[in-house]
Amino acid sequence: MNLTLGKFTLIVVTRCNLRCKLCCEYTPQHKPFPDMTIDECRRILAALFDSVDYVTTTHLSGGGEPFLHPQLAELIDVVFEYNDKFDKCMLFTNSAVKPSQALLDAITRHSDKTIIQLSRYGINPERELEVLTALEATGASLKVEKYYGDNQSFGGWVNFGDWQERNRSTPELADVFANCAVTRDMRGNWRTRDGKTHWCSRSQRGMELGLIPDCSADYVDLLDDTSRDEKRFKFANIAARGFLSACDHCSGNQGTDDYGLRYQAAEQL
Repeated sequence: MNLTLGKFTLIVVTRCNLRCKLCCEYTPQHKPFPDMTIDECRRILAALFDSVDYVTTTHLSGGGEPFLHPQLAELIDVVFEYNDKFDKCMLFTNSAVKPSQALLDAITRHSDKTIIQLSRYGINPERELEVLTALEATGASLKVEKYYGDNQSFGGWVNFGDWQERNRSTPELADVFANCAVTRDMRGNWRTRDGKTHWCSRSQRGMELGLIPDCSADYVDLLDDTSRDEKRFKFANIAARGFLSACDHCSGNQGTDDYGLRYQAAEQL
């Protein structure tokens, strides 16, 4: 049976040049992990594509700003060693870090299959325009999200709340999971920093920071010694199970249509 993941995210950096109050990665409140190395990236991708057949979109993202990674250009080249295993490679940036020439060259090399999402917060408009202009010249597809003033993308940001246990019932947990944008719209935003691949950021970030209990049933460890078939079964099982333990440690507002539960994006601490 073919196993395709809609999205797979490599968390290449957990550092950021902004200090956003509602950062969903809680980056300002925590010490960053070391940046992903070229060797780590290659090992994770080799393990991934030993276990799954295809990925629709491979993301290079972060619990921070990916353009801060000094070897992001090389990481992009490593991803494209698996060019026949995915449709698109997607990069994210807060538009506040000027891309290096090496990064621009790497994006240009792979522009036909690269999408770059630029979040514009209006914090440094001149720099944002400079970054946008530089990336336009690469020929990659750009997706610009406006997060300042009126009519913000998605109505602004949501507050994922604190990490306490909410003691939701099984039906309540299933409702949180089903109505989350990660489930409803993405069919999973599989993501990893260290090989442990989670369905969503709340699960991955909460467990790696020790803010919620580690639940091995909720992630696939690509680098452990379980078999290919066991990993494939676990990917399918997590997607079909109906909720995660992390759902009880989340506000449940991801994907809400209630604009009263959305806030001005990128308010700085």
